[in-house]
Amino acid sequence: MPKKEQFIQSEVREDKIHDRFVIMAPGRSKRPKDVGEEEKFSKKQIEAEKKACVFCPGNQKKVPGLYFAGDKNNWQVKVVKNIFPAVTPENKKVYGYQEVVIETPEHYKETGDLPLDHWIAIMESYINRTSELSKDKKIQYILIFKNKGGKAGASLHHAHSQIFAAGFTPPHIINKLTKAQEYRIEHGNCYYCDLIKKEEKGSRFIMADDKAVAFTPYASIYQYEAWIIPRNHLDNITVLDRQEITSMAKMMKYIVTKLNKLEISYNMYLHQSITDKDEHFYIRICPRRSTWAGVEMGSRIIINTVLPEEAAKFYRE
Repeated sequence: MPKKEQFIQSEVREDKIHDRFVIMAPGRSKRPKDVGEEEKFSKKQIEAEKKACVFCPGNQKKVPGLYFAGDKNNWQVKVVKNIFPAVTPENKKVYGYQEVVIETPEHYKETGDLPLDHWIAIMESYINRTSELSKDKKIQYILIFKNKGGKAGASLHHAHSQIFAAGFTPPHIINKLTKAQEYRIEHGNCYYCDLIKKEEKGSRFIMADDKAVAFTPYASIYQYEAWIIPRNHLDNITVLDRQEITSMAKMMKYIVTKLNKLEISYNMYLHQSITDKDEHFYIRICPRRSTWAGVEMGSRIIINTVLPEEAAKFYRE
C-alpha cells in the first residue's frame, strides 16, 4: 500500500515586536491553483524595451547622476532622481526625496548574477545616498527597497532599486521601535541581538560568519522570507565597516540567486528612523510567491503555507 501522507496541523505564530499574527498552514500549499505564474517576455519584446529603457546608458542624456560607482562615462552603479516621485522637497504637504539606484548598465543582467564586488558597490551607493539625505534635518525616515518581478511590483526589467526619504515616520515603524524599546527595558538586551543568538542555533538558520547571520524568521509572513542581521548592534547601513558590508552583500547575493533560479519575485528592503539612534539594522528579503486574499486583507492575519523551518532547508541546500 502507498505510504499515507502525513498531515501537518496549522498553528498560529505571533511576532510581538512587529505586531503580527501568522497562521502557518503547510497543508494549504497543496490546494488547487489556477492562477498563472510570472508573465514571460520574449527576447524580441525585451530588445524593444531596451531601446526605450531610461536606465540604459545611451538613453540617459537628460538624467544627471547623483552618485557613480566607477567613471561617469563607464559606471558600474549610478543613482539618479526618480522622475515620477510621490514626495519632493518642494512639496510642504509631503516632503521628501525619491531616487533610483541603477544597479548595472547592462539591461539583461539579473542582480543575482552580478559578482560580489558589484554587490558591494551597490551597498556603497546606499551608504553614500543615505548619508547625504540624512543631512537634511527635515528627513525623519529612509527606506531602501528593491522590487524584482511582476508580483513584487517591478515595472521595468533593468535591475534597479530605490531610495525613499520622507519628512515623517510611518506609524508601524514607530510602533515597532516602541515595542523594541519595551523589550530592552524588560529584558535588558536588544531584541535583535537576542534573536541572532537564538536563530543561529536553530532550525531556521541559513548561514553565518563572524559579521552577520541570515535566517528565516519564526513568524514569516512571506513564503521563504529571510532576514540578514549584523552581529554588532549597529544603527543603520552607514556605520557598517568594510567586512560587514562584504558579509551582508555575500548573503544577499546567495539568497537572491536561490530565488532567481526558481523565478520567484521578491521585495528586498532596509530602513532607518533618523531620530532613533539605537535601532538594530537588518535587511529583509520577502519573496512574493503567493497572493494575499480575503483573510489577509480583511483580518490582517497572514496565512503562510511554507514553514520557515522548511524554507531554511531550501536555502541551506
